[in-house]
Amino acid sequence: MIGIIGCGWLGLPLVEKLRGQGLNVISTTTTPQKNEILFDITCGPIPEKIWQCDTLIYTIPPLGLQEVENFFKKINKITKIIFISSTSVYGKNQGHVTEKSPFDSSSKNALVLREAENYLKKNFSNLSIIRPGGLYGQKRHPVYFLAGKLGITSGDEYLHLVSQKDCLAALCKIIEFDLIGEDFNLVSNLRIFKKNYYTYMSKKLNLVAPQFTDLAKTDNPTQISNDKSKKMLSLQYENPFDYI
Repeated sequence: MIGIIGCGWLGLPLVEKLRGQGLNVISTTTTPQKNEILFDITCGPIPEKIWQCDTLIYTIPPLGLQEVENFFKKINKITKIIFISSTSVYGKNQGHVTEKSPFDSSSKNALVLREAENYLKKNFSNLSIIRPGGLYGQKRHPVYFLAGKLGITSGDEYLHLVSQKDCLAALCKIIEFDLIGEDFNLVSNLRIFKKNYYTYMSKKLNLVAPQFTDLAKTDNPTQISNDKSKKMLSLQYENPFDYI
């Protein structure tokens, strides 16, 4: 049985997709929903059905290390774990980055994810970590978060986006072929500066274009490789330019 911890923007469609493939899936949610288990990871006992899962997919956005530890220390060490992290752990100005590159990010969320990854690697041998870039799809478009904003300092960083569809495809492939023990970066093939993408998409969607500043220009902007995911998971990434 597969358990999905967190039934949000990524977890819910994953539940539907896996159930559509005939797999036995349970999922947790903090708000009552039909066919899902009501569970808040920050408090309360772990529901019995979670103990029965062979595979757990953790999709909850960053929580403190204490909450992550409190949950996973109660999970059987032979359970297969798929943990959804983020490419933000790599940091900025890192040049070419692969799954084996060191982490160098000081942002709060990235530090939390780094701590969680390190904890899980020390305690679970059957672990895969997924690091998606910025997520888009199903009426969620990153341009709306930046439209009209001023003084944005990340314009000369490379764009690393990935569609919801590609994330779901990757997770299904990992489960289907039992690719536990591998880490994967999930980012589209598009490699242009953020200022170019967001300016273009703002005009295309008739939005006020964001204004970028050169004050934080980097000499060696991070470029995250997706070669491993394309090779091992046979992913053909969607182009963020095609999503409106």
